[in-house]
Amino acid sequence: MRHAFKPDGTEQERAAKKKRAGGGSARAYWCAACTTRVADEDAAIDAGGAHRHRFVNPAGIAFEVGCFRKASCRADGEPTPEHTWFPGFAWSYALCANCRAHLGWLYEGEGGARFFGLILTRLVGPI
Repeated sequence: MRHAFKPDGTEQERAAKKKRAGGGSARAYWCAACTTRVADEDAAIDAGGAHRHRFVNPAGIAFEVGCFRKASCRADGEPTPEHTWFPGFAWSYALCANCRAHLGWLYEGEGGARFFGLILTRLVGPI
């Protein structure tokens, strides 16, 4: 089961909101386990039609995932297209670069396309 929603608007709406607020340095998301900086708010992107998604894996575990163009995560494992939530993209685990907590997944597609799907409950922020 897969549900997408956009409570915080599209990528363009977020950019316009930031511009109206005067730009400035980006707020950040932090690893909830060790408080390492993981991603900047301005790295948030829309993938599969939204920034935020709710997914359920084959084991029945539900995740709320936010998509980011870049993140300070370590990829672990061989990318696999099996049970991917984003058609055309293979996934591998994305771990905190500091404490190695599982923060989500790195998605890699054709032509070098890639993004991170990070589990929002495992992050603190943006602050």
